[in-house]
Amino acid sequence: MNNKIVVVIPCYNEEKTIKKVVGDFQKELPEARILVVDNNSTDHTRTEALSVGADVVFEKKKGKGYAVQRSLEEFREDIFVLVDGDNTYKAKDVHKLIDPIANDHADMVVGDRMIIKNRDAFSTSHWYGNKFLNGALNMIFRTRLRDMQSGLRVMNKRFINSTALLAGGFSIEPELTIQAIEKGMIITEIPITLVKRPDGSHSKINAVRDGTIALYTLVSLFRDYQPLQFFAILAAICFSLGILLGWYGTADYFATGLVTRVPSLIMSGFLTIAGLISMIAGLILSSIKRRHDELVVLLNRIKLR
Repeated sequence: MNNKIVVVIPCYNEEKTIKKVVGDFQKELPEARILVVDNNSTDHTRTEALSVGADVVFEKKKGKGYAVQRSLEEFREDIFVLVDGDNTYKAKDVHKLIDPIANDHADMVVGDRMIIKNRDAFSTSHWYGNKFLNGALNMIFRTRLRDMQSGLRVMNKRFINSTALLAGGFSIEPELTIQAIEKGMIITEIPITLVKRPDGSHSKINAVRDGTIALYTLVSLFRDYQPLQFFAILAAICFSLGILLGWYGTADYFATGLVTRVPSLIMSGFLTIAGLISMIAGLILSSIKRRHDELVVLLNRIKLR
């Protein structure tokens, strides 16, 4: 394999596991550069990573997304491997994720954890939370992906160099997935093995908090990348509620000739106006996005010359 590889490991307080994670990937990919992004750890994560020969950079803003953004500044290779530092992924699985990238069959390869044999490695809330988020992603973006939250994925230079990440926390994985979808990149999912965290290592994920953030990110990206569809749905909701309240507000008038439900009629008017504004906003933003996409294509074409 002639491709240069970097294995990026974002870490926050992973002194119990980072040495083994680095060692396992050094064994599986001896030619790769191992880059640990210390996300302002308060333990000995940095020292442990340096002791086994990893390169370590520091990111003071807390959040996995910021750590990944920092790693993009250090990216000089051809293949970008992203893996968590909690020792829940098996390093030997990386080969089957790299192969489609190295052979130019995919732009992003995601390790699919959502298979029955891995069920015991998840808490109940994480398992069903992932199922819900994956279902929402597939419904909104018309895809058939199984694991948008996976912490083990491999990406090529073409995708990395065209990506501008904004997510700061654990919503970084959905953003990576959705950006790949929107850029027309080829995404492949390959089943992998997931194991429970070792004793003494603690998850930083809060199911309710991080699930809510991931869902918010999904909705925000839907708004940003598909504005016409997003605002059309919003307009349809406003129009439907406006019509319903309008009918309720005028029902007495047709029966008695008196208007007795003025607040309902006022709210109906507001909702109808909101629906019109939403529809206009969707049309304007869709046009802006189209021009933006055309500009990106032209800039990429110039870059390749």
